[in-house]
Amino acid sequence: MLGRRFVEKYYELSREKDSFLCVGLDPATRAFRDKYVVPQQLIERHGVAGGLERFCVEFIEAVSPYTPIIKPNAQFLVYPLGFEGLKAIADAAHDGGCLALLDCKLSDIGTTMDAALHWIGELGFDAITFSPFPGYENGVDSVYRWAEARQKGIFALCRMSNPGTHDYQSRLMDGVPFYQRLAKDATEHGSNGFVVGCTATEELGIVRGIIGEERLILSPGLGPQGGDASTAVKLGSNNEGEGLLVSSSRSVNYAYEVMGWGWERFAEASAIQAKKSRDELNEMRKKAKR
Repeated sequence: MLGRRFVEKYYELSREKDSFLCVGLDPATRAFRDKYVVPQQLIERHGVAGGLERFCVEFIEAVSPYTPIIKPNAQFLVYPLGFEGLKAIADAAHDGGCLALLDCKLSDIGTTMDAALHWIGELGFDAITFSPFPGYENGVDSVYRWAEARQKGIFALCRMSNPGTHDYQSRLMDGVPFYQRLAKDATEHGSNGFVVGCTATEELGIVRGIIGEERLILSPGLGPQGGDASTAVKLGSNNEGEGLLVSSSRSVNYAYEVMGWGWERFAEASAIQAKKSRDELNEMRKKAKR
């Protein structure tokens, strides 16, 4: 397995904080939806980039005690924030004693991958998500080299959480579903992380069987996407009840809306929801081990 130090650090923080909740960060504005948005007052006071950065940094500071890892979604952040804004997010995660996982789903030829990985490393992120679809040679071999040289986390997309995942990821390839082929190949190449949605509970158990005990599974889809966290914990964890990172974004990001609180208390509301989610997941883990 490559990037072993990242995996060791994750387990250390997870045990220290008694948490396997991964807090996603998907900061949307009213420009493209009406609810689950960054407070408009922040945008009006600080501009789009300034308001988003302020929201992200204050949010991370608030939820850091309850999670070992923060997962910013690159598609929400790269274009408005740029290098300095993204670096501020990675720095805030580290200041809160968390790892920073950039959910960028890298997928390209090797030279383009090399460029992206260089800058992601310069930004200070500890891990990425990537798609194995380009293949290994002059493709994702760049990702595996980066993981080992810089001791980073790399999470290979296997079975995503959206309904359309069945269009390709569930189809047969060489007699087995494509997501299983992806998991097997990524394991053989040394990937230390895998992405399997909470909405795919049976597949979580199958992937855990393929990748073994030590490697990590990132499982998005908790909350509005309807992921079954209880079954995910039972099937996706290793024999010690660890190794599964259950990711929650919207329900924590915009807890102030769900609670009906004023926008000024957005960070406080997110902290309360993050703690609640962490505690609920820990209860699920206890029940799964009985």
